[in-house]
Amino acid sequence: MNLLYDPLPEAVLVAGHAYRIYTDYRDWMRFFAMQEDASGTPRQKLLLSLDWYKERPPIQHLEASIQALMQFAQREQYKRQAEARHTSERLLDWSYDAPYLYAAFLSVYRLDLIRVEHLHWHVFLAMLDGLPDDTPIKQRMQYRSVNLAAVKDPQERRRIAAIQDKIRIPGGELDAFQCGAFFG
Repeated sequence: MNLLYDPLPEAVLVAGHAYRIYTDYRDWMRFFAMQEDASGTPRQKLLLSLDWYKERPPIQHLEASIQALMQFAQREQYKRQAEARHTSERLLDWSYDAPYLYAAFLSVYRLDLIRVEHLHWHVFLAMLDGLPDDTPIKQRMQYRSVNLAAVKDPQERRRIAAIQDKIRIPGGELDAFQCGAFFG
């Protein structure tokens, strides 16, 4: 599937049937926030995930329903061209980094993420991927991705470590579900 000429997905396949889902980027930011919320049990989060369906699949297909949502969230249809970084450090947090995301989209694309009526999740992610490396959000993500053990110069390692401490995302490390969701 090609983002430029294929229709954007508005539904996912569960047990051979297409079920319409919500596709706006805000809906998917809420999806990840719900997954990270420590107040809910894993079972509650699974059941709440069904709220991202406009037409709910039968409950006997719960596991397949969640898997289909995760595939949509990760844009598996597009097979990202960039290599995925494998790290337990979170590179991006939709809430914590919101001001930097907002500013980057407004500055680079002249797109007001607050006022835009609808922006498909896959378009949002493509635009995020396409932000220039010199935007503050991309710089924050780059610094968070640096493996300090691979930095040979002790002074440079200390400098990067200080930056990482300053921009570290509050909270614990990602679990497997969150890693898959954030890094595809």
